[in-house]
Order: sequence, then structure tokens, then C-alpha cells
Amino acid sequence: MKKRVLFLLPLILLSLPSYALERFEELTWLAPDSKTHQLIHFPQLLNRIYRENDDQLIWLDVEESRKLELQLEMIKQAGFSPLFSSQLAYLEKFREQNRWFEYDLLATDTLLLYMSYAEQAPVVGESWFFNQPLSEVLPQPSKNSLNSLLIAVELHQLEELIDEYTPSNAEYRQIIASYQHLKKFEQVSLPTYHQNALKKVGDKLSHRDELIQRLNVVNVNTKGVRNDASWYDATLIEPIKEFQRIHGLKQDGIIGTQTMKWLNMKPSQRLAMLALNAERSRLWPMQRDTLILVNVPSFDMTYWYLGEEVFQSKVVVGRTTRKTPVMQANLDSLILNPTWNVPRKIMVEDILPQVLVDENYLLNNKIEIVKRWNTPSTVNPSDINWSEVNPKTFPYKMRQQSGDSNALGLYKFNTPNRRAIYLHDTPSKHLFEKDIRAFSSGCVRVENADQFANTLLQTQGLEVIDADENDHSTTQSIALKRRIPVHIIYQTVWVESGQVHYRDDVYQYDSYVQHNKKGKATEIHGKG
Repeated sequence: MKKRVLFLLPLILLSLPSYALERFEELTWLAPDSKTHQLIHFPQLLNRIYRENDDQLIWLDVEESRKLELQLEMIKQAGFSPLFSSQLAYLEKFREQNRWFEYDLLATDTLLLYMSYAEQAPVVGESWFFNQPLSEVLPQPSKNSLNSLLIAVELHQLEELIDEYTPSNAEYRQIIASYQHLKKFEQVSLPTYHQNALKKVGDKLSHRDELIQRLNVVNVNTKGVRNDASWYDATLIEPIKEFQRIHGLKQDGIIGTQTMKWLNMKPSQRLAMLALNAERSRLWPMQRDTLILVNVPSFDMTYWYLGEEVFQSKVVVGRTTRKTPVMQANLDSLILNPTWNVPRKIMVEDILPQVLVDENYLLNNKIEIVKRWNTPSTVNPSDINWSEVNPKTFPYKMRQQSGDSNALGLYKFNTPNRRAIYLHDTPSKHLFEKDIRAFSSGCVRVENADQFANTLLQTQGLEVIDADENDHSTTQSIALKRRIPVHIIYQTVWVESGQVHYRDDVYQYDSYVQHNKKGKATEIHGKG
């Protein structure tokens, strides 16, 4: 059984003024002029909770307090909520000053906030985690949550309650373990690793000890590494390759500029990445029954069927000026040899400027001009006075014919949605060889799309495609028997095969939170 450490209640009571020992009614544990009242968000709920607990202190167990403060610390490190950062700062202040009645009230009130946050995050959390800080007061938690809290208080099970409102999957727990491991390095003067050129096996290493320390920060296995060498010896090659793998770098064992960048990342930066992505996991689906998952920063896609990973692929996502959005849709059909209805933005910004330079551009790329979609009639380009065309007011639409050179390639994986974002093949296969693959106009290009298409058909019990019989000119739509959820997510940290992986913040979504790390407690005065 877990050992409990309790606060010494008699000593607390002796240290309190007489008004704080009166029966608790409408926060009378606080002096009327106490500014701590301003920190309380749910006074009526607090009245009920403490009244039903016979006006006794709730946070007597140190482990329960630590559990709550750890969750608040994660939110603070993530950087998206000045509201929670401020509450944590005051809790720490009250604890350090032995102001236990104020601590107790604020901890219970903040737990209510946390439960509300946990309920709201899957619904509206996308804005908090990507573009709009959580600084406004949250609605009070649901009736079911309040009842759960009352039961947990009665049974002294606040730890278990907090766990219920915290992600419980193995990946989350692994990220938390890595977070706690990294905390050991936060206050340590960790030396920067230096080298004067690319390093490979056989080269001298003047800062070998610093290199090993930096590898240990991210739990890379260095048990077999020699400590008495002054060069890059064979015992370092696998740890360096492992480090490169978990950062999405080419696993060549050569310490170059990108490997150096990740080696010398400050522990505080990694802590922020871990915390933010741990909280973002509240948005993503936990089940892996039948699901297609695209992670933008890792530039890859995975298809799970009946809980098994049946297909994995590199992907190309939207460039920074045309980002692939975080979203959910359903894959309902496979389209062979698709035509491409050119989005207006691409027509105006990309194609029309090309046409104004070269009138053969449309012919060379098999692009038709139409008055509206789904019509066979076309507009003859020679009937248009291109010298007078303003791309922004161009009155027509454009459609690219099917074929090998079609921008969608030979396969479109249709996911109807208002943003017109879908998965598709591409004729630009060479882009999959690049480490950073943000080149599209927002849609997701899939490597080995032919294999993905046949995997989809097989798992749906449909006839697979014979590539030799596909003439690449006839468009055909194959409806799936069951729609497949598609989730496009944005995780710069995740767990794979028991290891935490890190990736660059390609859209700078992580960066905005660094401007929101507020919440340092200001001095409050008053008797309470």
C-alpha cells in the first residue's frame, strides 16, 4: 500500500486567527477583505463541497497535492494558459507560507477548473493549443463531475479523481516519465557540446563527455559507450544513430548541423515541448481500431485496421503559406484517375500568372477552363483576351484532366469536408526523399498511393486494382463499404516503440505559446 504523508492539522489550527476557526459559511475561512476571494472562481460550489465535508480541510494528503500541482505544472510549461499558471503560482505561494486554509480553498477551486478544462479540451481545446491562450474563466464542471468530486472527497480519493481527468494511455504516461526525467537537468549547468566540423567515426572529439551528457538527456542508451576515448569511436555510432532517429534526421551517424541543433537544445525547451504535446493529446483519438492518422510535423501517415497497423507511409503536407489544417474527416471513396477541380486560390495565385507568361501552359498541363464544375462544356482559351485578364477577377474555373501528370496523381482518397482537404497521389515522387516535406497547397500527398489504395480495398472486402488494366484516362469512383475516420493532427512530440520522438515545429504552432507563459504570483495583502 502506498505510504501517505499528511499535513499536521493541529499545528495548522494553532497558527490560524480565530475568525478562520468559525463554521465555514460563504468562504468565511477568509477575511472579508482578503484578496484571495479574487482567486476563487466557483464560490457557490466551494460552499457546497465544504459543507458536505463538515467544513473540514480537504488537501491533507501531500501526494494528492503533488498530483494536482503536477498537472498544473504541465499546463504552465505548455504555456497556453495564463489562468492556470496564475493559480499554480498562488498555490505554491500559500504552501511555502503555510497558509493552509487559503491553500485548501484554492486547491479545491483549481481542481474544479481543471475538471472543467479536461471536459472542454476535446471540444474547444484546439484553439487553446494552437492560436488562442486559455485566459478566460471556464464554465463550471458538469453535474457528474461535481458528484465525482464529492465522492472522491468523502473517500479520500482525490488522486484517483485527478487521474480520471488526465489522459491515461501509455503514450501519455511515457511523455510524463520523460518530462520528469528531464526535470533533473533543468537546474543543472549542462555544458554545450562543441565541434568545429562534421564528425564521423575516427574523428577526434574534444568534447566527448559533453556529447555523452547530451545523449543522456533524451534517454539514449549510452551504456556501452567508452569513457576513455578522445575520438569518435565505434561505441558511439549506434547512440548517435538512435539520437538521429528519434529526431527525424538521416541516420548516417555523422554529427552535422541538424544533429548539433537537437543535441544542444535546452532542457527547458524540451520540457515545454513535452508538456504542450501531452496536453494536445487530449484532442486526438485514443482508439486505434480502424483509423487513418496523419501527423503533420512527422510527415507521415498510418492506417490502422482492427487495431493493427496495416499501412504506413511518408506524406507531403502543406507549405507554411498554405498549411494543412488540424482536422477530422471521413474517407468514403477511392477515385481512380481523378480530375482536379483547381481551387480558386491556386488558380489565381499560381496558374493564371503562369498563363499570362505562357499561353501554352494550360495545354501543356491538360487544364481546361469551365464556367462551372461538373459540366462537359469548356471555354476556349483562345477566346480570352489574356492581356486584359486580372487574375483576381477571372470569372471562370479550371479543371485538370486525369492522367499521369494530373496534380492528384492516379489516386484520390476522398474525404468530403468544407476545406476541400483530402489525401491523394502525386506525380512529384522525388519530394518524398526530402526530410522536410512541406510543399503542397494544403492537401496530403501519400507515398506509395497504389499500395494504400489496394490496402483500403482489401480491408473493405473489395476487389483490388490491377495496375496493368488501368489506362490512366478513365475516372472511376469506388465507394467504400464503411467510412474510415481520418485525423490530421499536429504533434511535435510523440511516443513510438517505447521512445519519445521530437520534430521541428514546421508551422510554428508551438512557438506562440512561449509568449503566453505568464502567471507569476503578485503580492496579495489582507488578513486571509
